Amino acid sequence: MPKDNLIFKLDNLEYQYHYLNGSLNEFQPRLNSTTKIFNAKSKKTSKKIAKLLAESTLTDVSKSLDALKTEIFSKKVYHLDGHLQSFLHKQILQYRPTKKAKIDFTTVIKALESQYGLKEFVELISKSKVIKLSVARLCPSKNTPTPGWFLDHPFWKIHQDKTQKFNPSRVWNEVILKTDKADQLVSIFMNNEKCKELFAGFNAGMDVFLAIKKEKKVKNNSKSFEDMEDAPVMKGSNNGMLGPPDIEQSEEQQALEQNEMDEESLERYDGLLAASDDEEEDEVDTLDPNVNYNEVTDEEPDEENDVEELDYEEEKDDAEMPKKKKQKTELPELMAGYYSGADSDDESDPAEDKIAREQISLVEKKKNRRGQRARQKIWEKKYGRAAKHVQREVQKDMDDRKRRQQEYEERVAKRAAKEVEQVNFQRTYNTPAAPKLQPEHPSWVAKKKAEEKQMNAKFEGKKIKFD
Repeated sequence: MPKDNLIFKLDNLEYQYHYLNGSLNEFQPRLNSTTKIFNAKSKKTSKKIAKLLAESTLTDVSKSLDALKTEIFSKKVYHLDGHLQSFLHKQILQYRPTKKAKIDFTTVIKALESQYGLKEFVELISKSKVIKLSVARLCPSKNTPTPGWFLDHPFWKIHQDKTQKFNPSRVWNEVILKTDKADQLVSIFMNNEKCKELFAGFNAGMDVFLAIKKEKKVKNNSKSFEDMEDAPVMKGSNNGMLGPPDIEQSEEQQALEQNEMDEESLERYDGLLAASDDEEEDEVDTLDPNVNYNEVTDEEPDEENDVEELDYEEEKDDAEMPKKKKQKTELPELMAGYYSGADSDDESDPAEDKIAREQISLVEKKKNRRGQRARQKIWEKKYGRAAKHVQREVQKDMDDRKRRQQEYEERVAKRAAKEVEQVNFQRTYNTPAAPKLQPEHPSWVAKKKAEEKQMNAKFEGKKIKFD
């Protein structure tokens, strides 16, 4: 399921709030899509926006805006607190004093573990730090009013209550300072590169959340909304646009801005551009009398050709305004005012010209990316066995061992089953068959009976006596 674009929702609600409150000149959109939607030229979109603005009320929009701000802020601090706790807990568990270390914090960690427990100590440090950062971003000074939606947030209540468990002042005074050298240990962990990255990411997210941008971006965005305050909702007119009909700049304003931009870009590259014809006339007295300038000066172009070229460039600038602006600010060698000084195109060589060489040297050369093996060696030196490619190789070896062991066990089981099957087969077919009983011959039966009778017959002989 796709995630909701909460920043886009925040922009829309803030636009509705400023529109209903009559303060559109103070609205600064975070996303360019917000400006496009509320100034849409299509009738279908403009009708939807007009209907939305007509149905919305200031009370409902304010409640929705406060709830959305609370949700976005809670997600940001939850993300920072979770990652910070995980990092600090891991660093404390993996702490080993190095040979160059001046202080051994092993005893400090043991004292903190016995007094608070590592998990609870890490939670105290992390949450107090996140609360301190959050309050500093939302209320940078005592004169800055606290946002209304933040007054009911648990972080603000914790910050105001000095006796609360996670209050930054209480944690510092009653937890860190009461343990010897604990402040130095916390300082080392907080100055780690990983912690700095987490804090930088949180600050960048808060800049977007609070609509804090660079001055150039703020100026550009304020121009597009400076006349919206008194503008009614337009339906069916002005090509379906909402807000004032004069939101698009006229041709004269565009020309003025173009001239201002050209002057600013020329000032940036003041020493890199050659002098124009008027400047050469002003500096005739200072030219070298030993040089024959008739041989090196160029012929002046026709005025008609100049006018045609300027008209063509203006039409092209109107069609592709953003691209031309970037080229003028980033590529000074493409701007007018420089010529190598050669009589013909064939003889001109920018590499031999001093000014051209200076301009070429300003172009940043693309650095070649290191090869895969070189990057892996750097990772091995930096992370050791914890490098990702090393972990992948170890995991691959373990998987191969498991696979080979499983295949071996399967082969052994298969052989045993085959032997049992073979033994059963041999028993079945090698057992001698029981002899079949055939009927005896009658003469043999008669003889057996006669022998049995003779053995069982009583003696009936006569006793003879000899005198």
